[in-house]
Amino acid sequence: MPSELARYIYDLVGRDTARPFSPHCWKVAMALAHKGLDTSTAPTRFLEVPTVEGGVSKTIPVIRDGETVVADSFAIALYLDEAYPDRPTLFGGEGGKAMARFIERWSQLTIHPYVT
Repeated sequence: MPSELARYIYDLVGRDTARPFSPHCWKVAMALAHKGLDTSTAPTRFLEVPTVEGGVSKTIPVIRDGETVVADSFAIALYLDEAYPDRPTLFGGEGGKAMARFIERWSQLTIHPYVT
């Protein structure tokens, strides 16, 4: 169960709950750190994913920020920039969002097939 903090991330783990291994969860953790937002982690195993936040997503990362629940690392980054405009930006504007989306898509089609 997540801690008492109002903001936490469901993080994918295996047998060892102290060793999260999802690069998509890492992206969210780095975005939260860049924004300087305190976060608690809810270690989540594969079989637990369908139960996260009432089944909001078939995959993680998922974050809860107060009453707001967001799934998908890119959607989470967009949410964080919109919800916390007073913190350092993750994209630097619309051009940065477009470039980030391009790089994400390119890497998933070009690099990921060779490393998975």
